[in-house]
Amino acid sequence: MVDFLPVGSVEQIRSAEEVAFAVTAPGELMHRASFALGVACADLLQETYGQVYGTTVVVVAGPGNNGGDALYAGAYLARRGVKVLADCLVPTTFHGEGMQAFLAAGGQVRDCVGRDSGGVEFDLVECDLVVDGIAGLGSARPVDRAVANWINTQPVVVSVDIPSGVNADTGECDPDRCVHADLTVTFGALKPGLMLMPGAEFAGEIEIVDIGLGEIAHPRAEVLTTPAAQHMWGGTELDAYKYSRGVVGIAAGSSRYPGAAQLCVLGAQYTGVGMVMFTEVGDFQSGITERFPQVVVGAHERITAWGVGPGFSGTPEEHAFLMGLLSGDAPVVLDAGALSALAQSPELRALVSARTATTVITPHAGEFRALFPDLGEITLQNVTDAAQQLGAIVVGKGPRTVVCAPGGRTFIDMEGTAALATAGSGDVLTGNIAGQLAAHPHGDPVEVVALGVWMHGRAGRIAALDLHSPTALDIGQACALVMDSGELPV
Repeated sequence: MVDFLPVGSVEQIRSAEEVAFAVTAPGELMHRASFALGVACADLLQETYGQVYGTTVVVVAGPGNNGGDALYAGAYLARRGVKVLADCLVPTTFHGEGMQAFLAAGGQVRDCVGRDSGGVEFDLVECDLVVDGIAGLGSARPVDRAVANWINTQPVVVSVDIPSGVNADTGECDPDRCVHADLTVTFGALKPGLMLMPGAEFAGEIEIVDIGLGEIAHPRAEVLTTPAAQHMWGGTELDAYKYSRGVVGIAAGSSRYPGAAQLCVLGAQYTGVGMVMFTEVGDFQSGITERFPQVVVGAHERITAWGVGPGFSGTPEEHAFLMGLLSGDAPVVLDAGALSALAQSPELRALVSARTATTVITPHAGEFRALFPDLGEITLQNVTDAAQQLGAIVVGKGPRTVVCAPGGRTFIDMEGTAALATAGSGDVLTGNIAGQLAAHPHGDPVEVVALGVWMHGRAGRIAALDLHSPTALDIGQACALVMDSGELPV
């Protein structure tokens, strides 16, 4: 059994909290959360300044439990010899028990002068770290602009559960009216808003604290981790042979884009498969055998999954090939030119919807809009709707790639970086996903697709260690290192 990190919606987290409240002493969950928060702040002070004692921290506390967590954490820091000041955004409303603990530990409350706009006027103060405890999961209201600006100009910012002003379910926020955290200490489980753009940009590093919420049944999404990826790869059996390890078929490239064929093959060959077979669709010279003498060209025998479409240019031969392939029973990954054909052809779309075999589509934002004009942008909900609408696994590519199966099971990839934003990178990804499907014919398809996406992101990270701006070729070559250990080289 592979364990993935759960991503809980606000509703799911609230439900889990209610169950936990019923079996724990009053205030116990808050004490667990605030203690972990205080320790995380102390560790960050030590890491940043070389000391905890003698530093200065400002706690910005809202009126709810999020502010209570921040005040209790402030009390912990005060007992560690930190000068801790509290700014209560609603001076007459704050978490009572948290404030008592804060004052008893030696914390000081600063005078905050309310303005006509309802905001808070901050006196200038020098501090080493700010704890953002303004708003919790239930609030996505923008932060007062002056408050946000003051917090975001401080040296180090730690947010409680989620940066204030960020919608915990969607990641939506106003960049000028939300907190830009260096670290977010989140409780119980990840939240979508910490991982989806634009909120992910402001979450900083994310530390997950287990406060005893228990298992979240059917989480909104999941995250594939390095240990899970390594477990899924497994080992090669002693009696394995090339066909038993899986055969991936690649149909890619054209006279206009011959390089796409090589990049797609490059991504496929390091996925653990026993063989890569390549098909030239149309009259062009791919140069595959010159670059990859181990690749078999022209044969279609025993193919266990296909990667199709990178470099396709919309020819009748390509359309006919897609029609035949989608009428078959092997898993198929469609990208680039194949997606353009799918968007323009009702008959291809009908074939995909009618398939019982796994179909995967990998659109970027423009391709997603062309395929699903009624949905628009790539969002968590829209990718979910697209997968159900088409009956295919949808890989919505972006800064945080979303992978969703028709049944609703969803993964959010955390491995990808800006290193992947280069021409041909998607061709490598198609090979990664198709190769993983070929190598794992008995795995849960959406898990296997998530593994291919994870592999691509990790390869980008490895390539970027040595190169400021790696190319798709660099990323494809780095796939060999991912399969070697799964770990980032030191």
